[in-house]
Amino acid sequence: MHTDYFEDKKFKEILQKFEEAKANGESIYLDSEELTDIAEYYHWKGDIDEAMSVADYALSIFEGATGPLVLKARTALLNDEDPEKAMAFAEQIADKGDLDYCYIKAEILIASGRSAAADIYLETYSESLSTSLYPDFVLDVAILFTDYEQTDLAKKWLEKSTENNIADYQETLGRICYYENRYEECEQIFSQLTEEYPYNAFYWDMLASCQLSMNHLNDSISSSEFAIAINPNDEDALYYKGHALMRLKNYPDAIDYFIRHSKVRKENIEGLYNAALCHIYLDQYKEAIDLLEKAKNILSQKKRGKLIHVYQELAFSYSREGKLDLAFQNLDEMAFLEDYDPYETMVIRGHIYLENGYSQEAQECFRKAVEESEYSSKVIFRVAVSMYDNNFLQLAYEMMEELTDQDKQEIPHAYAYMAICAHDLHQRDAFLKNLKAAMEQAPDAAENILSGLFPEGMDVTDYYQYALSNPNL
Repeated sequence: MHTDYFEDKKFKEILQKFEEAKANGESIYLDSEELTDIAEYYHWKGDIDEAMSVADYALSIFEGATGPLVLKARTALLNDEDPEKAMAFAEQIADKGDLDYCYIKAEILIASGRSAAADIYLETYSESLSTSLYPDFVLDVAILFTDYEQTDLAKKWLEKSTENNIADYQETLGRICYYENRYEECEQIFSQLTEEYPYNAFYWDMLASCQLSMNHLNDSISSSEFAIAINPNDEDALYYKGHALMRLKNYPDAIDYFIRHSKVRKENIEGLYNAALCHIYLDQYKEAIDLLEKAKNILSQKKRGKLIHVYQELAFSYSREGKLDLAFQNLDEMAFLEDYDPYETMVIRGHIYLENGYSQEAQECFRKAVEESEYSSKVIFRVAVSMYDNNFLQLAYEMMEELTDQDKQEIPHAYAYMAICAHDLHQRDAFLKNLKAAMEQAPDAAENILSGLFPEGMDVTDYYQYALSNPNL
């Protein structure tokens, strides 16, 4: 279900009646589908406990009902990451002939990394379908595989469909193009869909995301604004507009949209995290810390996802505020996380020492990280980046030059840093040489690190020619 449905007048009326009845301790009759919609709404809002409470209430009245059990199964699958628990809920569905029973079983297989088994199961199931049900079934299956970015299988099932003129078909094709980085095709499809269905916020969201991926930032902002006009609480549109503004270095406005996103999705830390990054770019570390601490509290029970990045940014921010004890405390707390990297953390510790004037302690941390990682190129690169960040430009350049001489493919981002170091050291030949290499080896890094040297909005592919034509750059 697209979340546009939650803005539907009829749904809002049902939700209001339900919440009023609950607040007053009164009973209200709603059918299984209506209760499922309410439960899905709470789930979308991030209130998983309330969603499960409504689903359980529905099952107390409609034992074995498909909708509530599918929701409980998907919650067990996606939130709890427990396929066995999900399958146990699925098997409680009374009507095993319901297509949604088939879909949830297939989804459990896909989410468990068994897409081939899901494909076989769905092929077998399709053989028993009536001619009237088959067209919708193959399209639903294509959508299911697309949801999990299994594009080869999604295309296989989409090719079975004869309904290539309907919106769901075009939407699925557009999403496949997006996941395969075929952004121009994706943009064309969703541009057409937004013309045909101008009040469908999801289509505007997809268009905005596609344009963001192509770095068409102003177009992405415009598409996001259409979605926000349709639904002011459209979480994706708020997020995409925030990101486009952040890339344009309009950090104050980006913060506003990321904060709006965080208020819509209270259990999702992406808005808080990115708003904090914007504050960091503005050297507003106290404000960044406040947001990062909120994000840390939200994620602390999950111990996964972006939590390690939250700890790292907190460590950097506390360091900039001169609070080394809190900076190191956050580094220490990272050790329990699954994606904890002791060598990277040691480099960060050295960086914090260095930027606070403790050069001997920093040197010891860097030495330990490099030696214990057995002279890992990635660790040495991170030490070199710390040298650059702390204005040891010649040393940073020499370290990265040695890395690229050893293995040109291992650290492609080094060329962009070498270019910026050479530029700041007024070494023009080295700047041009490394700028060209950066554009060839890692254009994303070149844009991220070097964009400040070039006119706003200039495409990274034009950097080298512009630099050649401007000897004073």
